[in-house]
Amino acid sequence: MFVRSLAFSLVLLPALSASAADLSCAGLLAPGQTMICSGFEPNWALELTCHGEMSSNFVDAFSGDTIQRTPGSVTFATQNPWKLETGHPVTGTIAYTPAGCQDESDRSFDFTFTPTGAPGLEGRQFFPFCCRVE
Repeated sequence: MFVRSLAFSLVLLPALSASAADLSCAGLLAPGQTMICSGFEPNWALELTCHGEMSSNFVDAFSGDTIQRTPGSVTFATQNPWKLETGHPVTGTIAYTPAGCQDESDRSFDFTFTPTGAPGLEGRQFFPFCCRVE
């Protein structure tokens, strides 16, 4: 039994290592992927994009007549959960929550963003919201 378990582990290990290696941007996204974490009331979003390294956009849909997208940097203090700070500054934590985040339309997502700060939203109470990967 032990030998069979060990053999199974050795077969499975390379597959797990390969998929983890594909997540080159902070262990969160694979090259070419974008994660979009959309908040509401007020409407805003954080976009994280992996193109060799991670970059971010702050999407402001609450302070004017048009939606403004501001590019910026992003740094991670921890991984899984991913505690982040952007140059905008947006701060918070992204947690891997398999099918554990449900949006207003009752769709389920695998990541939950718990913001602690966002530009123009100082003094507001923040609630967790879902992130999708494209």
